[in-house]
Amino acid sequence: MADKYTQIIQKKFLLYGLILSKELGISLAKRLLTVPENERESLLIQIIELISSQNLNDSHISAEHLNLAIKECLEPNKLKDTETIFNIINGYDIPKIKYDTCKKKFIIDDESSYSEAEYKSLIFKHRFEMVWHKTLRHKQFLSSKIEKQQTDKTNLITIEYLLSELRTGNVSVMGLITKLTDNQYYLEDTSGTVKIDLSSTDFQNTFIMEGCIVIVNGIYKDDMLHVKNISLPPIESLKSLRNDFEGANTFGGPHNVSLKISKKLQVHEETNQDGIIIFIAELWLDVPNILQKFRKLLEGYMTYPPIAFVLCGQFLSFPPNATSAQALITGFKNLVDIIAEYTSVKESSKFVFVPGPHDLGSPKILPKPPLPKCIIEKVTKVIPNAIFTTNPCRIQYCTKEIVVLREDVLTKMCRNAFRFPKKEYFLQHFAKIIISQSHLTPVSLRTVPIYWRYDHALQIFPTPDLIVIADNFETYTTNCSNSFVINPGMFSKNFSFQAYVPAVNQIQDCQLPDVP
Repeated sequence: MADKYTQIIQKKFLLYGLILSKELGISLAKRLLTVPENERESLLIQIIELISSQNLNDSHISAEHLNLAIKECLEPNKLKDTETIFNIINGYDIPKIKYDTCKKKFIIDDESSYSEAEYKSLIFKHRFEMVWHKTLRHKQFLSSKIEKQQTDKTNLITIEYLLSELRTGNVSVMGLITKLTDNQYYLEDTSGTVKIDLSSTDFQNTFIMEGCIVIVNGIYKDDMLHVKNISLPPIESLKSLRNDFEGANTFGGPHNVSLKISKKLQVHEETNQDGIIIFIAELWLDVPNILQKFRKLLEGYMTYPPIAFVLCGQFLSFPPNATSAQALITGFKNLVDIIAEYTSVKESSKFVFVPGPHDLGSPKILPKPPLPKCIIEKVTKVIPNAIFTTNPCRIQYCTKEIVVLREDVLTKMCRNAFRFPKKEYFLQHFAKIIISQSHLTPVSLRTVPIYWRYDHALQIFPTPDLIVIADNFETYTTNCSNSFVINPGMFSKNFSFQAYVPAVNQIQDCQLPDVP
């Protein structure tokens, strides 16, 4: 009976283009014969489909592939080893995304053979190419290489084409705003540069500054592009962005497949309705009053411990000096003593520490490495759930993707903007600019220095569910393209923080009372 059924199984595998050895066929037949006859066919198809969804090198099925599929069917509610509920991805392990002109889609780039000098020259080239190809896929635009029969679309031309054809009349050009000489701005793309005149430009009430990739409309004459209006590139839908990757993991972490499509993690996420992630910026460990406020916070969550506390620097109230290392060691010892008092929180919650710009460990260049091991080693011994990571970092909780950056981005953008947007709209425009640029710091390297090799650590492509910008700014929550952009505020100033509820995708603004 088993031998006859084995042949049926092998033929069924062949219909799916898979080859199952006789030994594995017999093993599977014995398993299926223990199942009621009316359920065997559907179970066999389910096993084959699960095997097909694995990363197969060829059509021959191994015992490992088969056992994983059988286990999946017999224990449908059990998470796989790769389906992590909570995971921290540091800035050095984030995948790099680029546009493949041959495949005509975005891919994960594994190339890492450039020299340091090449990385510097490629930073804005890669940023521009990403935004350029996203824009050309938008229904509003077409490039000059495409036939110009669709008059309802904007003809987006390159700077090389603009200069070589000596175009007259209105033109639309995409480029990076840069300042190559004193008191003169240029628009630059991968084909060339052109001087721009912004004296009569309509900035359309948005953030525009040096280092941004923009679309300008104007007239080219006298070797100058006189800009009439300037705007940000359009934002592509999240569904469209993810179509290119066919389920591949673009976010980072140990798994090959994107966990956003995991049905089991989605069920786990939805069942934990009370689960929250707390975000705090500037937890000064050398100020007793602030530590006492943090104690009050832990006391409030003692009954229902959060999923995690994400604590961003600075961790000291004063700039780095000769006493900083000892002050941090003492401060973390006091923090550990406080956490240890609340056993339920200590054992259930993760404690994620993200360094601030002035914290010890490296210069003010992103991505910033974790705090030095000599300072944190005692923390990890007492608090096993303590995780010290980079700035920026990424957090994956079930199907939710979260990006955390501790940097005064909005503050610096306000200082460097050509025009300041109306107060009631500027938070929305801030969210729009970082998402349209697919980058956390769309400004010049003078404004926010970045390690050339790791510029992609600040990419936000595809757009995550939540972007946390811990900025020296008041607490805010805004939304753009189905993605939250939030700032928990400075805990050191007014004891404000924010809570994120993944199950319902909701942000809660919180603040402890300023009383003893």
